[in-house]
Amino acid sequence: MAFAQYLLPALALAGAAFAQCSNSGTLTIASAADASQLASCTTYSGSVAIETGLAYPMDNNGRQQVEVTTVRTITGNLTVTDAISLSSLSFGSLRSIGGFELGGLTVLSELSMPALTEVSQLNFTALPALQTLDFGNPGLTRAESVLITNTGLSSLMGISNLEQVDTFNINNNQALQNISLQVTSITGALRIEANDGYQSGLTTSFPLLETATNMTFRNCSTISLPALNNVTEDLGFYGNTFETFVAPNLTSAGGLIFVDNTELTNISLPQLTAINATYQIANNTQLKQVDGFTKLSVVKGALDFSGNFTDVQLPALTQVQGAFNLQTSAKFDCAAFDQLSTNKVIRGKYTCLGMRTRPGGQGTGSGSSGGGDDEQSSAGQLFANLPVAVGGTLVLAGLLQIVL
Repeated sequence: MAFAQYLLPALALAGAAFAQCSNSGTLTIASAADASQLASCTTYSGSVAIETGLAYPMDNNGRQQVEVTTVRTITGNLTVTDAISLSSLSFGSLRSIGGFELGGLTVLSELSMPALTEVSQLNFTALPALQTLDFGNPGLTRAESVLITNTGLSSLMGISNLEQVDTFNINNNQALQNISLQVTSITGALRIEANDGYQSGLTTSFPLLETATNMTFRNCSTISLPALNNVTEDLGFYGNTFETFVAPNLTSAGGLIFVDNTELTNISLPQLTAINATYQIANNTQLKQVDGFTKLSVVKGALDFSGNFTDVQLPALTQVQGAFNLQTSAKFDCAAFDQLSTNKVIRGKYTCLGMRTRPGGQGTGSGSSGGGDDEQSSAGQLFANLPVAVGGTLVLAGLLQIVL
């Protein structure tokens, strides 16, 4: 009986503590008293949200700070949105979160989570005052998805040691100057777009990345992918300012696309043998020679080149299953590709045109021409003795010149 006398109150206290550290819904923090509910928890089973209208005291600048020190794991989500006076958020012991969402926090300038290493989803949007991430060392190492858009971040220190990520989307961060990740594979989409480093350009580096599913780069000044071996879907470069792109170990890609890269003068993919969808090079105004694809053998989709290049070399090409379109504003010798078309290496519709006023993409021209104007094709001129019917009377025109 004495044992039960002490055991039952202990169990009651344990049950109360468990209830306090568990919630099938969401624990909403609107005041310091609400935050104190996490004080006894090392693991909180549920989600936590910080209220838009925080009843926290304000400093002399009308700003609020939220600090939680004890909890190490939140199994659900941590969500903070539209708390417009929140300038500082700190979870000093937090190591793992299910999902982490910050949005519409216009004055948030300090984010401190020095122990954080793992999240399922990280979603940061509209954080214009946030310039750095204090995620400690090594920082975040595991995430399923990362989205960072419209922030004041100048670097991604704090997540640069990510070893595993499924999707990675960084866009419209005007101060961001550098992205460098240590991941070896990305199983979903990678998108890096419209981060201009205050117009000096964004440098990107993925030194260990070997495999990816879908990759899109826009508005980057440098892109480094030294270990990349395979991209199962598209690898696309749009509107970047780098002069040279080199992927020394890339052997295959789904689609390969270079469009509107105005400073690009050289592409080198010396080990690339197969492109399994579209192969497009368009409107790269400084690209005069396409000669860095020495082992490319198979293009399973369309090959679509347009620009002002003078030379295109694809010496190992054995198969283009889709259409072949090559148009340039420069004088161009189509003879080598004419032969590939004749030999059925090119299996789809064939177009090769030089001296085009407006070089266009697939479907904008037809035939083959090395040096005529927009209307000229390989048909050239036809001379023949033809009878011509005039007013119902058959007249021999003699040597009639028909200019096609």
